[in-house]
Amino acid sequence: MRTFIVLLLSLLSVAMSQRGLDLPEGKEDYTLPINAIEPNAFTRKLSNGETQTWNLEGPNKGTWVDAKGNKVPSSNFEFVPPASLKIKKLKKEDSGFYDYIPKNPPPPIDYSDLPPGVDHIDPPEPSGVQVNIG
Repeated sequence: MRTFIVLLLSLLSVAMSQRGLDLPEGKEDYTLPINAIEPNAFTRKLSNGETQTWNLEGPNKGTWVDAKGNKVPSSNFEFVPPASLKIKKLKKEDSGFYDYIPKNPPPPIDYSDLPPGVDHIDPPEPSGVQVNIG
């Protein structure tokens, strides 16, 4: 019985730790809960595997651009300063993983500078969120 309870609690904690949101299709003015700090762009990996980038600067500012550099219809999205992205009306085809690209990415870790005996550095908390619409 004790093993069953430990297993059940372990599975429950794994299930609860997933950063995913199940949202109803048609909901309006939803601001994505991305932990963005000084974003340069937003990214999304859609359920169909396609990756797109929403640029905050340059010629593609305010639009989604696919991996081939083609603009994707983007009128359903709006940048909310200082660091959020709003979906005007939730649609099933917008389901996917949303994240951001920082203006000043952190420098890579130089593992040669770690103190003796330290061979691991925990990764930072994920900034993105999985959005399931339907």
